[in-house]
Amino acid sequence: MQPNSILAKAVRFALIGGAATAALSVPAVYAADEDSVERIEVTGSRIKRTDLEGSSPVTTISAADIEKTGEMSVADVLRRSNINTFGSYAESSGSTWQSQSNISLRGAGADRTLVLLNGKRMPGSPTLGGTAVNLNTIPTAAIERIEVLTDGASAVYGSDAVAGVVNIILKKNFDGLEFSATGTNPQQAGGEEWKAHVIGGVTGDKGSMTFSMEHQNREIIYQRDRWFSSSTNILADKYADTTGVSPYARNFLNMTTGQFRPMAACNNDKMVGGGHIYDYGDGDYICGYDYTSEAADHAARKYTAGYINADYEISDEVRFEGQGLFSRNETFGRYAPAAGWFNVEAGQVDIQNIDDNGNSTGTSKNPDAGRVYYRFTDVGTRDSKTIDYSTDIQLGLVGEHDSFGWDFTYHYNLAENSNYGSGYVHRPTVENLVKSGDFNFGPEGNSDAVVAAISHDTLKQDIMEFHSVNAGVNFEAIELPAGDIGWYFGTEFMQYKYESRVDAESSAGEVIGSSGNGSAGDRDVFAVFGESIIPVTEALELNLAFRYDNYSDFGSATTPKVALRYQVLDNVVLRASWGQGFRAPSLSDLYAADSFSADSATDYHYCEIQGTSPSDCKSKQYDVTRKANPNLDPETSDFYNLGVIWNITDNFSTKVEYYNLSIEDVITFVSLDSLLKEEKKVGYGNLALGDIKRVGDDPNGKILSATTPQVNGNGFDTSGIDFNLTYTGLETAVGDFGSTFDLTYVIDYNEEEYFDGPVNNKIGRNGMPEFRFTWVIDWTYGDHNASLLTQYIDGQAEKTDPNTYEQIGSLSSQTTFDATYSYNAPWNGKFTLGVRNITNEDPVLDSNLEYDSSLYNLYGRTYTASYTQKF
Repeated sequence: MQPNSILAKAVRFALIGGAATAALSVPAVYAADEDSVERIEVTGSRIKRTDLEGSSPVTTISAADIEKTGEMSVADVLRRSNINTFGSYAESSGSTWQSQSNISLRGAGADRTLVLLNGKRMPGSPTLGGTAVNLNTIPTAAIERIEVLTDGASAVYGSDAVAGVVNIILKKNFDGLEFSATGTNPQQAGGEEWKAHVIGGVTGDKGSMTFSMEHQNREIIYQRDRWFSSSTNILADKYADTTGVSPYARNFLNMTTGQFRPMAACNNDKMVGGGHIYDYGDGDYICGYDYTSEAADHAARKYTAGYINADYEISDEVRFEGQGLFSRNETFGRYAPAAGWFNVEAGQVDIQNIDDNGNSTGTSKNPDAGRVYYRFTDVGTRDSKTIDYSTDIQLGLVGEHDSFGWDFTYHYNLAENSNYGSGYVHRPTVENLVKSGDFNFGPEGNSDAVVAAISHDTLKQDIMEFHSVNAGVNFEAIELPAGDIGWYFGTEFMQYKYESRVDAESSAGEVIGSSGNGSAGDRDVFAVFGESIIPVTEALELNLAFRYDNYSDFGSATTPKVALRYQVLDNVVLRASWGQGFRAPSLSDLYAADSFSADSATDYHYCEIQGTSPSDCKSKQYDVTRKANPNLDPETSDFYNLGVIWNITDNFSTKVEYYNLSIEDVITFVSLDSLLKEEKKVGYGNLALGDIKRVGDDPNGKILSATTPQVNGNGFDTSGIDFNLTYTGLETAVGDFGSTFDLTYVIDYNEEEYFDGPVNNKIGRNGMPEFRFTWVIDWTYGDHNASLLTQYIDGQAEKTDPNTYEQIGSLSSQTTFDATYSYNAPWNGKFTLGVRNITNEDPVLDSNLEYDSSLYNLYGRTYTASYTQKF
């Protein structure tokens, strides 16, 4: 193997460090000394090249960049990025999703962001229905760098690369041994973390081997641990003036009149105030339960992972490459005791009679049949434990002969996720015990025998098995005055087998406090693709790509891409790209059985009937049945990008990128809010898709339940600007300084207000900030290093007027600061101290003290300390 030149090593170092400036000086050197420069495969192209900045924009996050954040998981690192525009799903407590975390580029959704591991597709998590990758399966310690392609790339990688690609590149060719341990000290209760890892490796004349082991532990955070997530004003007269209180307590809904009344069983120490009665609005009265006293926001997490990578030179022209990644991710979450409704006949329960002043005047039997909205405190809290096993193996051969190369890879991935729940309740058993008179609604509670009879443990198991075989050839052919044309042609076969199993009672909808259903499916995908880099002139490069995918279950897709890179001056590069993309419907989109969900929605129509203004109309949870759709079509997209890179000086550079993404036939559930908006337009009972049921089948009654289908919507489009400034190498008497500033500004995000409804620009609405930026200042002085990281998320409107779609109210912006300091000891040791969220900022809260967990976290100020020893 030919040794790398000094320049080649510099190119590799610049790639790993994410330096933009190196790109502008490489091409001229490459033309003069082509044979001595190592070619590198950069995310977005399968053709190896010397230019770090190609025709598509790639942002590099190095291992050093990750260290500056003080975060312990790749999910937390990526969630903080400005290109994760509107945030992404983070781990929560108590649900089957509590172990999951993902990334959503351009605000387009995690299922439209392709995640690669060392350049190979990672299948979606079975817990997420195979639609998005769970980043919590990736060990942070093993990461060499993360390359984020903020451009459509379906022509290269296939489905899901609609909004971009995240390529997580793990370490290899490591020589030596490294131990590291990190701990945190949060200033608010809960959330303590610690992590330890070991990385080792050997290299030789014929090959190398790298391995790592990592363990991470994070403690649970309860809702009572934060002032904004714990209950407030719980003894208010009006329920609307409280937070953290649930009407699922001891209340009766008359199915004939639609009227709520507290039961006699509200007189119970486990209810708020021992039976405090709230004005629920609209002539209704209830008692409440403080669920924040028991529930958790963030689950506890224990993560263990092992990684091994090896390569061996079989001959001068053939090399073996293999890697294995094995992880176990265990989480524990907690909900308050099971809450739900069950049916009762007339005369089966005692309800309180309420006078005009909201006072109880005694009790009487329920005159009509109805539903009891009940909190099963006798059964105890609902505890949820998930155990996720992930196995990922890649085996490949790579060959080279002069300017011809080939590669062959077999990729296997198995994800086995299990969720074990306790503290749930079997509805039919409760209803039978109520009929027999054996169920005790009173404060003294039920006997152990009754509790044992109604208690139910849930089980949900999700499995995704993935096989992939891909092969390709690369070569140079057809000589042009500016150089030879580079080619890559390949083929890929992928097989998915998906299964989701749920215990029979949950599947039948018989379990109170739980939801979900099983599904299963499989698919085969065959693809062929090609790519070419054409040096039109010494300054102009044309990149063409084309891919054809054939799916066994819904059809085929063809996706082209065209990109240009133009070296205007020695220090200025212009680039432009256009491509089409697609997203195949997931197996759960197509085949999942009907599932129950408690969806939040705002019934403005009912508020209007009751004389409640839109600004005072509160969002509530309603029972919704979600239906899959085996007739879904794939989503299609167009993405184009225009950019300029200017190396102003040897130390100062800037990049400006304009992007425009348009997606059609969006696969989505028609939300209950959308159904309500359509109902306002077409009238009750006339919905084209889905259904809403109101009490008494009265158009002006309360919502009882709804059914919402999975459909192909009309789509949306978004555009914006990414801006970067980088300065390095400012030498002073007190050390060297550098700075990097990255901003994403969203120009528009045009989307339907509801299915087939009017299209408006939603930028600035709650959860959709107009811009966000990250600013890092670095300092180095001998063996001392420090950095200050500033992150800003723009403010948003709190609500949107349901009639005019005008933005109402204001949520403040948020600025957070993180600092790290490290000292490199002479014995190859490294001490690192850090502070996350120096000013102890809370998440941005709305008037109900709620926050968008996709954009903000609740950790507060956290001190970190770590020690690393290398041998």
